[in-house]
Amino acid sequence: MNESRSDSIVKVIDVIKTFPGARKGLIGRSPDFTAVKGVSFEMYRGELLGLLGESGCGKSTLAKMLMHLLLPTSGEIHLNGVQIQDMPESSFRKLRRQIQMVYQNPFDCLDPSMRIKGLLEEPLKIWYPDMTEETRQEKIDNILEECGLPQNCLSKYPKEFSGGQLQRISIARALLVEPQVLIADEIISALDVSIQNQILNLLIRMKERHHLSILFITHDLSVARRVSDRVMVMQSGEIKGIGTPDQVFSEQSDPYIKDLTSAVFTFSGRA
Repeated sequence: MNESRSDSIVKVIDVIKTFPGARKGLIGRSPDFTAVKGVSFEMYRGELLGLLGESGCGKSTLAKMLMHLLLPTSGEIHLNGVQIQDMPESSFRKLRRQIQMVYQNPFDCLDPSMRIKGLLEEPLKIWYPDMTEETRQEKIDNILEECGLPQNCLSKYPKEFSGGQLQRISIARALLVEPQVLIADEIISALDVSIQNQILNLLIRMKERHHLSILFITHDLSVARRVSDRVMVMQSGEIKGIGTPDQVFSEQSDPYIKDLTSAVFTFSGRA
């Protein structure tokens, strides 16, 4: 890995994650499985870092370790200069607001029994317990406008929205607590192409407006190379290349990267 930069916000050093084999009957176990194999990289402030790889290559496992939802078997993870991989949850909770995640399927992440107003108020009440109701509403109004959501959505339930609208709501909910790092895990893969473009444009606007660092996880090469400031290619738990899209997808790239073929989807740029 290159020498650390002063604007590094996430630093991962030789991280390994091994899952124990499943028990097979009364005797024996299946072999252990190493999902992430000695991964090292840095993520810089205000950049969109694309994490590209096929399903099952370890992308989501890596993301869960950054979120402190999984602990690495070995290696180091630093967030804003603080080493977090061995922190107990009670200690990491103070840092959790700094790093938020948006998932592939918003239907699974938003409580269907709550109205949108309650879903957006919830993180503000947790992280800013002294915030007045008036200030909460002002923050919610502002983020709705930024994310292209109408005011009347607040009285509705998640089931009343399309997948694209729910993904906007999920992004709004994550950004309300003003994180420094946002992990977007395959957030457009279940959407129609035209909606994919809208969500990508929204993500880029939010990155620039809030100076966010975004880890954008995808299996789509054409998306990764168009929206990423830098891109990181993962195969079988290992990083095969990292750099600007031109650097990574040059003729000098790893054989695996050379074999990647662009998907049919094409990101059309900013709306």
